[in-house]
Amino acid sequence: MSASSFMSLFADNPAVILIVGALMCLAVPRHLASVILLVATTLSAVKLYTLGLGEYGSISLFGEQLTTVRLDPMSRLFAVVFHIAAALNIIYAWGQKDRSQNFATLAYPAAALGGVLAGDLITLFFWWEMAAITSVFLVWAPGTRVTYLSGMRYLAVQILSGVLLLAGVVLTYRETGSLAFDFVGLRDADGAVKFSALVLFLAFGIKSAFPLLHNWVQDAYSKSTITGAIILSIFTTKLAVYSLARAFPGTPELIYIGAVMTIFPIFFALIENDLRKVLTYSINNQVGFMVCAIGLGAINGAVGYAFGNIIFEGLLFMALGTAMYRTGTSKATELGGLYRTMPITMGLCIIGALSISAFPGTLGFVTKGLIIDGAAGANLFWIWLTLLFASAGVLEHAGIKIPYFTFFAHDSGKRPKDAPMGMMIAMGIAAVMCIGLGVHPDPLYALLPDQEQIASYHPYTAYHIVEQLQLLLWAILAFAVLVLIKWYPAEVPSTNLDSDWFYRIPGRAFLGWVSGASRATWNALWGIFSGRVHAIMARIYSVHGPEGQMARSWPIGFMALWAAVLLAFALILSFLA
Repeated sequence: MSASSFMSLFADNPAVILIVGALMCLAVPRHLASVILLVATTLSAVKLYTLGLGEYGSISLFGEQLTTVRLDPMSRLFAVVFHIAAALNIIYAWGQKDRSQNFATLAYPAAALGGVLAGDLITLFFWWEMAAITSVFLVWAPGTRVTYLSGMRYLAVQILSGVLLLAGVVLTYRETGSLAFDFVGLRDADGAVKFSALVLFLAFGIKSAFPLLHNWVQDAYSKSTITGAIILSIFTTKLAVYSLARAFPGTPELIYIGAVMTIFPIFFALIENDLRKVLTYSINNQVGFMVCAIGLGAINGAVGYAFGNIIFEGLLFMALGTAMYRTGTSKATELGGLYRTMPITMGLCIIGALSISAFPGTLGFVTKGLIIDGAAGANLFWIWLTLLFASAGVLEHAGIKIPYFTFFAHDSGKRPKDAPMGMMIAMGIAAVMCIGLGVHPDPLYALLPDQEQIASYHPYTAYHIVEQLQLLLWAILAFAVLVLIKWYPAEVPSTNLDSDWFYRIPGRAFLGWVSGASRATWNALWGIFSGRVHAIMARIYSVHGPEGQMARSWPIGFMALWAAVLLAFALILSFLA
């Protein structure tokens, strides 16, 4: 690699600017860290703006051409929203003095940004692993044994995804001779599943939190710090969504995987007492809509909804984080009645709740409709019905439960102050985007990859509005009735298990059995080995010991006889030679 190519590799990549800013935070005084983070994010955004659509940072490695920056409509959309999210996180956590968190606050988004800009699979793998390593610092940040163990489990899952990705890269290169990060497809021309593609599919699926591979989200995100949970909620799963949209658009299996993802988190979220865990289940549900859209080939819906979800789900995490910052808890049983002293945070939270529920006039409405229409256009009635049911479920667990149990419900007796200025500004910007892009979505639609398709889409038709309002109003009525007749799941202090049951109950029992069996096997083998050694040593002692055969006195004649025998043997050998 020439010096000019090496410099171009860094100069043309906005993610590198973020990495430099993150590293600077480890050296500068703590009170300057927030300024450095925001300046680095601004410079990276300016660099992104100056780059036109195309490929940059092309280098040759071992004879293979790598493209470190590929800017096309889809990668540009993710790059834009990642910069917005990074800036909002920095403002929200303004003045934070934890060096490790400050580093991860920018290094983690940098890795996600580098991944969506990657034009080849090697570059993707590098940033993929970088995202895993930098994000785990946010899980470890509280510094407790619980968060340490949770972070180790999180890291193990992320590393597994990286190992599968690397294996998929090697197998893909062996099959195709190409490292380009583009359409892969799960099946070949004959309809058979390609093994290399299946490995890549699983790598992306783990990071997307496919069903039964999802519990790392609940395990890790809810144990992070207040600001850490907000940052974690944004980047990992969205990088995976982008990767699926790039490599597996129109894959039918994703339709059904996504549909299941939209349904099962609803039931766990309804019985969960920790409201941060409720929002992590909401991540599973929301990513399910995106995955389903990718399977349908509705890429505009998938990436548009990813953009919107980063904003309005981030707003919900911020609002709940503010309540937790002021009260020290995120448990529904310990919150309630906060509307009296936190009215602004309550109002901003409700805007996020309306948006995630796709109320007309919000960002969620103008993006989710693209997915629902995609299912209807594909004539998949049951999938369409599933997505409608899941949309109602979103209102129940995220649109109603989060603001209701945080700010209303029973009176917890807590009377905290409203949000600090930095938190208020970040939430205010997110709320303005939720309403502004909901009322006037054209700036967002202009970023979508399929401009021909979006040109014919109109979100504010009578059919779309009436359909969504009917759905939401019935869901609100159902919630009200269930609460009045006391059928709504009671909020009780408890720990609920879902797929983690497999490793916490039978998994732990199995490990205990394996440990016991291994110990017993080792003891038995050691007993046999030590017994043999003792027997051998006893035999040696019996021969060479002080009373053994080799230690006794021998007659002179006996020794003379053996000397004669040896001499005769030597003469015979010399004669034969």
